[in-house]
Formats: sequence, C-alpha cells, structure tokens
Amino acid sequence: MKNFSFLNKGLPPFLGLAFFLLVWQIGSGFYNQVVLPSPVEVAHTFWNLAAGGELLEHGRLSIIRGLTGFGLALILGLPLGLLIGLNGAAASLFRPLVVVLQVIPLVSWLLLALIWIGFSKVPVFVVFVTTIPLIIINTVHGVENVDGQLLQMASVFRIGRLRVIREIYLPQIAPYIMAGVSAAIGTTWKAVAMAELLSVHQGIGSGMALARMNLNTAALFAWTIFLVFLGLLTDRLLAYLMRWKLRRWGY
Repeated sequence: MKNFSFLNKGLPPFLGLAFFLLVWQIGSGFYNQVVLPSPVEVAHTFWNLAAGGELLEHGRLSIIRGLTGFGLALILGLPLGLLIGLNGAAASLFRPLVVVLQVIPLVSWLLLALIWIGFSKVPVFVVFVTTIPLIIINTVHGVENVDGQLLQMASVFRIGRLRVIREIYLPQIAPYIMAGVSAAIGTTWKAVAMAELLSVHQGIGSGMALARMNLNTAALFAWTIFLVFLGLLTDRLLAYLMRWKLRRWGY
C-alpha cells in the first residue's frame, strides 16, 4: 500500500489537463476536423487570431460591454440587496421582482432587448439583467446571516445605523458578496457572448457566429477558450480584491 500512498496526497493539477489534452488529441484522430479539431489545430488557430489582431479587437469590445453591464449590476445590486435585507417593506416590494428577474431565461431577455433597444446596447443590457439578481440575492442572504449578538450589542451601546452597517454588516456579508460576484462574473461572459452572437458584428460572440457560418470548429474552440480565460482571470482578480478587503476588516 505504501507504493500508492502518493495518490492520497493528490496529483499536480496540470496532470489532469495533460490527460484531457491527450484524450482530446486521440479522439480527434477518429473524426473530421470540422467535427472535432485537434488541440494542435485549435492552438494554431488561436495563435492566428491573436497574431492577426482579431482576438484583441473583438476581445476588447466584449470586455468593455461585459464589465459595463457587470459594473452597473454591482453598483445597483449591492445597495438594493442591503435595502431588501434591512427593510421589511423594501423586501415585500422588491423581492418578488428579483425572483422574476432570476427565472426569466437569458434568451428571453436577449429577444426582448432586440425589440426594445436595438442592437448596439443589447450585450450590456443582457449582462445587467442576468447578473443583478445574483448580486442582490447573495447580499440579502448575507444580511440575513449577520451575527445577531453583535447587533444586540450595537443596540445596547446605541451605535448609529450607518456605523452598524459599515462596521458590522459589511464585513460579515463580504463572503456572501464574494460568492455573488463570482457567480455574476461567470454569467457575464456567457451572457455577453450570447448577446453578441445575435446582435452585433464585433465581439467574441460575433467571432463565434462567423466561425459557425464558416464551419471553422477550431476557431469556435479558440474563441471559447478565450472566454474561459477571461472568466478565470476576472474571477481570480475579483477574489483577490475581496480577500484584500476582508483582511483590512480583520477577517
């Protein structure tokens, strides 16, 4: 059994990726490149998109649209989540609306946006309406799980409402906000790509649509990998910022 004890300690993460690439490479040999391009072909296509400037140009537009919609959702979602969590009347008024926003399918928002606001602003709108419920709901959950004993102490010592929010609520709901932000940023890139696919002629989604029309599956894989990279990068950056803020609050 000692010979296999290293398995209990876990394997390096890159081994899983290497195994996946190996299976992919072998599997691609059984299919046409249109059906399943090899990792080498996808990497070559990715490099060509990057070298030709398409990756940067389309990616830049998608990043601007995605972060604009996400930023608006964050700016409005955090205070609205606090309001719903702290105020019973606001909860009765807004909570059903937030639930409705959450359950409406992305494609419904996309089609409605095409009718309501035209083409150019559709990606920003779709990102906004699909991410703000995630931020609001997680913020509300955080408020509902704040330590009641701390709130009682604040009441006994007659600490002001704003100070209670700043020094008790915000530090304790920060992990919930982090979870909401992480879910929202992941949704952002899926939503922006879907919206661009049908509404605009530039952006990652537009590049994916062109690849589909040309039956260029390798390019479709390349754009997808770029989206995954954006999602991982922004998620890690936001997680780092949130952890830094938590450390400042002593958590």
